[in-house]
Amino acid sequence: MSPEAVTAPVRSRLGLAELPAGALPVLERAGERARAVDREGGDPWETLRELGQLGLLAAPLPLQVELIHALARRCTATAFSLWGHRSALEYHWVTGSTPPDGAEAGRLALASGMAPAYKEEAGLGEIPLVATDRPDGSLAVDGVLPWCSNLREGAWIVMPVRWEDGRRAIVRIARDAPGVGVTPLVGLMALDGTSSGVLCLEQVAVPAGGVLTQDVSGFRDRARAAFLLLQSGMCLGLAGAALDAAEAAADPVAQRVLADELEAGRADWESLRADLVRTVRAAAWDAGDAGDAGDVGEADAAAAAVSPRELVSVRLEVALLTGRATQLEQKTVGGRGYAQASDTSRRAREAAFLPVQSPTETHLRHLLVSADDSARSRP
Repeated sequence: MSPEAVTAPVRSRLGLAELPAGALPVLERAGERARAVDREGGDPWETLRELGQLGLLAAPLPLQVELIHALARRCTATAFSLWGHRSALEYHWVTGSTPPDGAEAGRLALASGMAPAYKEEAGLGEIPLVATDRPDGSLAVDGVLPWCSNLREGAWIVMPVRWEDGRRAIVRIARDAPGVGVTPLVGLMALDGTSSGVLCLEQVAVPAGGVLTQDVSGFRDRARAAFLLLQSGMCLGLAGAALDAAEAAADPVAQRVLADELEAGRADWESLRADLVRTVRAAAWDAGDAGDAGDVGEADAAAAAVSPRELVSVRLEVALLTGRATQLEQKTVGGRGYAQASDTSRRAREAAFLPVQSPTETHLRHLLVSADDSARSRP
């Protein structure tokens, strides 16, 4: 097989939306910072502040998925920080709540602590944060959230709580509020710059205005699409960057002996790109958030609401592709990709996070098996 036959166009776009010209230099600077974020304690929030100045942190879903995909091609740790922030903005919007001042402009960080709500829905555990009512109408919250990111000074965290009597709510708290303790998680593969930590709450006061909703079931349904599709765009960006690097590094021998894997990578990426684009468009139209969605036609506008199963399936498959893609890059790049400072090594470590990012691979597979079992049991 000739070199020309295995060289594909760089997978730089999903085709959901056109990024504004001002975003391109920001993305390039994010790529230049990637090594510092990965190895030297660099701060991914520099990029988010720049995107906020352009008004892009609050962009409609199609543009936001296009943006996170482009960012993950350059630095997945920074894209992960964007996912947490944009997801928490979504939690405010779907509950009709106003985000904290400065959040949409990137002047302060938002953190998503929503994993326990979705795990409880799947029967995989109980929300660990317990609320009690106070006489003045506020709440007091106690408990431990084992993992949360974007826990920067000045940040706000959105999370689920439960009462012992069975009630549930979605609340927000200030990271710097009395009773909030953060134990930083350090020594993480490729994610040390994401301000991740264990969140310990002891009688943390939540005023009535800090309760975003008590309809947790409805909240999960409304927030699910953005939560998962942003993750999917991030995964596909990392996968595409790894496949581009694998193809560029493949010498004639690798092109011959790895031909099937290279071809499978190309085909899988294109197929999943199409699945993601279709799903984002359907979700955006269903939510009235189509925004700049490219060449969306009337058929897309009339699309039925995207099902939870579709969202889960796309998220699982793009994460699995990312694992295969980074392994293929390692095969073609060879020993120089083993150096920790290399882009190949960084991408492999970024991809290693995806099976444990919530929802984890086990969680996603459990949801798909449960959905299939439910479908088979219906008459």
